[in-house]
Amino acid sequence: MKLGRKKKPFLTYCSYSLSRCMTLVSLVTVSFFSFNSAVYAQDVIANSSSENIISANTLRQIYSMRLQTWRDGSGITVFVLNPAGERHRKFSLEILNVFPYQLQRAWDVLVFSGTGRSPVVVESEQEMISRVKSTPGSIGYIIDSEVPLDVKKVSIQ
Repeated sequence: MKLGRKKKPFLTYCSYSLSRCMTLVSLVTVSFFSFNSAVYAQDVIANSSSENIISANTLRQIYSMRLQTWRDGSGITVFVLNPAGERHRKFSLEILNVFPYQLQRAWDVLVFSGTGRSPVVVESEQEMISRVKSTPGSIGYIIDSEVPLDVKKVSIQ
């Protein structure tokens, strides 16, 4: 009788490798077909009195309501689409690089502690454009809409 490891038969090894390969193929296939292929053009827009270029970190601070004034001292009014909607989720994840629930928690802390306010929620992109256009120092975002001439597109560094 030999002591030591028993060698696996070749067929057992092949079936194990085939099983791992099929699992990998199925994961890749599921992720490919579950990926939303719609391409959204996302733009941050601001009132004509606001800044043209801001950093990604500054934008995160603005949308988490921690930064409330522009460099010139004027107040910032933040507009968002429905926080439970798909367009807000895409903006939060792809532009701000935060989850929407993280933004909502930050807003809730400010409101319930009495130290701040939450952003103004608008129902549509057209309302977003008109509110940003008419409110000095305001900022918002649009997805799949053309940036009108009377608001400014903000470049993010």
